[in-house]
Amino acid sequence: MTEKFQFDSKLKKNLFIAMGLGLVGLVLAFVLYPHNSHSRFWTNILVNSYYFTGIGIFGLFFVAAHQLGYGGWIVLVRRVIMSMSGFVFVGAPLLLLIALLTWGNVHNIYDHWLHVIKHPESLPESMTTKAVFFNLTFWTARIAVYAILWMLFARIITKYFGNITDKRSYKISKLIAAMWIVVFAVSESFVSWDMIMSIDPHWYSTLFGWYNFASYGCGALSFAILLTIYLKSKGYLAQVNENHIHDLGVFLFGFSIFWTYLWFSQYMLQWYANIPEDTMYWVKRAGTGFHTSMFVSLAINFVLPLLVIIKRGAKRNFKTISFVSVMIIIGHHIDFCNMVMYEPNVISTGHGEHGHHALNSNEATALYAENTEAVKEPAAATEHAATDAVTAKPEVKAAESAHVEAHGHEHGSTAKSYAGFGLVEILIFIGFTGVFLYMFFNELSKHPLVNEQDPYFKESQRHHI
Repeated sequence: MTEKFQFDSKLKKNLFIAMGLGLVGLVLAFVLYPHNSHSRFWTNILVNSYYFTGIGIFGLFFVAAHQLGYGGWIVLVRRVIMSMSGFVFVGAPLLLLIALLTWGNVHNIYDHWLHVIKHPESLPESMTTKAVFFNLTFWTARIAVYAILWMLFARIITKYFGNITDKRSYKISKLIAAMWIVVFAVSESFVSWDMIMSIDPHWYSTLFGWYNFASYGCGALSFAILLTIYLKSKGYLAQVNENHIHDLGVFLFGFSIFWTYLWFSQYMLQWYANIPEDTMYWVKRAGTGFHTSMFVSLAINFVLPLLVIIKRGAKRNFKTISFVSVMIIIGHHIDFCNMVMYEPNVISTGHGEHGHHALNSNEATALYAENTEAVKEPAAATEHAATDAVTAKPEVKAAESAHVEAHGHEHGSTAKSYAGFGLVEILIFIGFTGVFLYMFFNELSKHPLVNEQDPYFKESQRHHI
């Protein structure tokens, strides 16, 4: 018997309501926060498009990895995990759109690279080599290639992996899986640099690709658990049992610990080493709401799974693992907001002795505050302050400069932040979740839920831990 999911009108209606709330959030973001070329509107679109697209491509990676590793247990839930890639056909074009709109200066998320083209003489030394890599043409072309490859493999894998009937087709599936893992490994790392880390071109982390990968994994595994349990509650996937959920829970716990290790390496070790170009990223957020939400996300993404689902029984309890999964999805969304929303939404509006601004005569992003006259010491500074400025160590100068960026009230300059995590962000997140689930269920309804001809189908049926 071939079991197929019926995408009924009631479920569609609920998802359309969620999408409607998201649309309301986008309108509010556009109307209430017109500052910096509506940066709060565009950063919300970037955060959600990037996050949910990452979840989709990780689902393909997870399936491909098991295909190469002869993971038979996954057969009964494979269609659920693969179908999360349905959002890629929405998210990838949105990411490409954001890149293309940079050319017209429609938003300010990456306007520092546009500024480099117009004013190459103003390029700080720390950005000289990066400017070559982030040449707008090369940068946009890379994002276009990522989008095309993701959509291509999403279509190939979801179609082929559900139709494996013999050893020959299984071998072909392994070849496709190997190709996808190579594409995923390269594109996932590059897109994290291109679209997230480059928002602040002065900061870099050598493990940022891994950090994003771990976040994708936690979000994707959480959705896989929730959606599998939901389908079972509706009478589907009758042969899926607590053993399959337990395995997904084990992976979720493992990726949560892996994410925490990377978080520690990126935050604590950079802070301890006091590397100027690294610590500046954290100093800017110190004393702001982002500093608080950084540790809120750590508590949700690490402490909660560590205390709750480390036990075997908790991973087999559908209510417990569902609660943790929901919280982890929210926690990693908050983490991406921490990474994306600060720089584009903070402006320096004060006037130093010369009243100069980095980008225009009225306002400048916090990113450029360290390079403007508005944050330099005024001529009337005391001799003691002048001496300190000359003799201070580079890391101290960097920390002071970052402090100015974060607080904006040094030496006559002021800064105002329009970044935050409030009702607007919640509504937009709900809307994108609705789009994600709509694309998921739409993709799921196109194919049988389980391929009973798969060589490892019986192994998945007998799976027991």
